[in-house]
Amino acid sequence: MSVSVEAGKGRGKSMGVELNLVPFIDFLSCLIAFLMMTAVMTEIHSLEVEQSITPPEENPPPPPDPPPPPPLVVHVRADGMWIARKVEEGVQIPRVGEENDWLKLEELLVKDHETYPTEEMIVINTDDGVEYDNMAKVLDMSRRIGYPKTALAGGPSAAVAPWDAAASAAAAAGAPL
Repeated sequence: MSVSVEAGKGRGKSMGVELNLVPFIDFLSCLIAFLMMTAVMTEIHSLEVEQSITPPEENPPPPPDPPPPPPLVVHVRADGMWIARKVEEGVQIPRVGEENDWLKLEELLVKDHETYPTEEMIVINTDDGVEYDNMAKVLDMSRRIGYPKTALAGGPSAAVAPWDAAASAAAAAGAPL
């Protein structure tokens, strides 16, 4: 099925065009079928929801969740270890001879885990030049005590510990350490 369209007769060539209507009719029939199906599906997928509106006095909003505690950080350095959740509450664990005081660290980790039993994360920070064995011991100890998640951090050894406010102030003033 086609339609013949004649152009005006005048100078030059005749502009006769023949349009095939079969593909156009096929396209329209597919489009109509698609629109009919989507109209039915929008009816099927609609939900009727009833919302009860109560005055705010009867249903107060729940209290906000308390903020999570800061993560537990164990910093392993060449001169010992440092452990804290907050910088101002940090505990320095100096070396005993050539070894770190592993018993003191374990005692502090157990105490922290008893204080925050739901916390799973511990951050282990090591300075450059610290033996890998020291970091591995802290990691094994934290897993044994009950911290299944660990974030490992490291970097160049700091001449001034970031938690030592007096030493930081002295370094900023240019005083020797």
